[in-house]
Amino acid sequence: MKKKTVLIVEDSPGFSELMKYVVEDEGYRGVVFPLEENFIHWVDKEKPSAIIMDLALNRLSGFDLIREIKANTKHKNIPIIVITGRDLDVKDITELKIHGIPYLRKGRVDMHEIHQAIRNIVDKSEK
Repeated sequence: MKKKTVLIVEDSPGFSELMKYVVEDEGYRGVVFPLEENFIHWVDKEKPSAIIMDLALNRLSGFDLIREIKANTKHKNIPIIVITGRDLDVKDITELKIHGIPYLRKGRVDMHEIHQAIRNIVDKSEK
């Protein structure tokens, strides 16, 4: 049976490798998105069951990527979890809630919560 893929959209090499390790520890295939690539093309190619995403990315906006995927009828139902160090204002939190996207705050979350959140979003992709 093919492992489910979790796409990791993160510009910090250390954190993206940590997330890849966590994803693989959960029994999934972790793929780090190369930020210079076309996002929707990459999603088409990898067919992820879920996406872990930062919001503050070099030269890219996580919110723009979320809007791009949610506007795409083929991929709009892929569950996303945001893990960011960015302080979110009410508008940001509301936008995430509208799309049903949970978020965790880097530095304020423990590894158990990250493991659980990843299991939850991959399980959500099965429904």
